[in-house]
Amino acid sequence: MSLNPGKLIEAAVRRMRPWLMPEYRRAFAALAARGLKERRQGEPIVCCDFGNPAIDAVGGRYYFSLVRDLIDAGYFPVFTARRATLSTFGTSRMKSLLLSERLGVVRSLDELKQPYFLITDDASAAPEHAERTVMVDYEWRICKSADEIAFPFFVHPWIASSSPPKLAETRTARLFFGGNTEQGKYDKPVIREVYGMLSRRDMLEAAAAAIPASGIFKPTDAVPWLESQEFHPYVFCETQRCKIPPERWLEALSKADFFLACPGVGMPLCHNVIEAMTAGCIPILQYSAYLSPPLQHGVNCLAFDDAQSLNAVLHSIFSMSDAEITALRSNVRAHYEAHLAPGRFTERLLDGTGNQRTLLLNSYRVPLPS
Repeated sequence: MSLNPGKLIEAAVRRMRPWLMPEYRRAFAALAARGLKERRQGEPIVCCDFGNPAIDAVGGRYYFSLVRDLIDAGYFPVFTARRATLSTFGTSRMKSLLLSERLGVVRSLDELKQPYFLITDDASAAPEHAERTVMVDYEWRICKSADEIAFPFFVHPWIASSSPPKLAETRTARLFFGGNTEQGKYDKPVIREVYGMLSRRDMLEAAAAAIPASGIFKPTDAVPWLESQEFHPYVFCETQRCKIPPERWLEALSKADFFLACPGVGMPLCHNVIEAMTAGCIPILQYSAYLSPPLQHGVNCLAFDDAQSLNAVLHSIFSMSDAEITALRSNVRAHYEAHLAPGRFTERLLDGTGNQRTLLLNSYRVPLPS
């Protein structure tokens, strides 16, 4: 098999830039200088020991979400000074959001003399004081045993790092969609061919066909709609035509009873379903089994299997009573608080018996049996 010289050069540059490029070197030096001086007395430690640049995948979203959840659970995050992954704090927009937090850096695990939890991708790591070791596995597979746990989806880092929004008290839309609908991006065949699901554009076309045009409101300016108390059966807000300010995204979701939780670009899960549940907005989705634990149709979501059943679901929401919607919303909130609220994943990850477990970073990408 012949190797592409351009790809080889690109890979070599990527490997060397943490040592050679000024912005990477500055970021590494600044973080290494922080040491452990920001830790408060008695604060429990979780040490993140990542040498594999794969932890920086999807723009640093894994990294940000994991560390943010550790902080929300009450832990002090400490990083080992592995240049390949520590230096990218200076170039990753998502990871850089963590720089304003209290955190620590050690040159090696030997510097930690007190009990702590370790999350690492180094199979040879066997430190003396680690109470529990979580081994990160980048393989695309689902959990095989009780000692393995899947990395969940979180709210988007932009949402997680913003101040808590003001949530609307009155729901002024029965159904809402907000997001990017770019053709050629959100109708890729991978969603249909690999996962057997409707693409984002497929779902939106089904919604447009199921709801009379007179009931579809397409704002061109998000702010007047956010401030309005006028009711609309379906609010359709394409990012290309009407961008909702990120700091008001959860507020927008809280204005609706139901949210069309469409797939992402190349996989079913998308941040928007978690964000909808954060705002007490009931998701309509085809991938309920991809959440852990799975959502249940008629309990904390409305699930469908194909275009026909999506059409039926969309018609049903306009005949639901206030009591039925309130019960669904209550269950959505209960599921969110139990499993998705900040810090809940860390509790599951670090609780329990045994001193070692495996964290599967990419299991959500694996197609599940239909």
